[in-house]
Amino acid sequence: MVTRPPFALFALVDLPTQKAHDGSTVDSWWWYLAASDYHAAPQRKPDGTGQGATETPIDPSFSSDFTGKSLDDVAQWLMSKPKSVDVDDRFFGVLDKQTEKSGKIAVCRLNDPKVEKEIAWCILKPAADTTLYLGGLDSNLDWNEDVALGKYILQL
Repeated sequence: MVTRPPFALFALVDLPTQKAHDGSTVDSWWWYLAASDYHAAPQRKPDGTGQGATETPIDPSFSSDFTGKSLDDVAQWLMSKPKSVDVDDRFFGVLDKQTEKSGKIAVCRLNDPKVEKEIAWCILKPAADTTLYLGGLDSNLDWNEDVALGKYILQL
């Protein structure tokens, strides 16, 4: 039974599916490899549990609907998602040109537009550490401390 929603992972560049899989911790993948169609996303069940994240191995024919899109497009997808879509509302990952080369993932936080000018902040983390990092957010991990060390600018 899955009670914690997965985190959406948006591929803004074409990448081999193995590279998307390598951004995971095998057998504990908290990433949903996002598609633009909300019906393809994990859905929250009536009992409050969810479907979990993208199952591996990833279909070799996978092609990201977000290739060439911007961080604003990603943020809009998250802010517009129906309540039935079971992905984290605030934290998500992005794969761009830089992350493709470095083996890292841009871990991003959607900001409250009433409070902050920027739509989201991103920090770069090693791909294998991202699920542990995001899991630590429940343990009062200080996101603002990491952001102060340097925001990551996406490279499309």
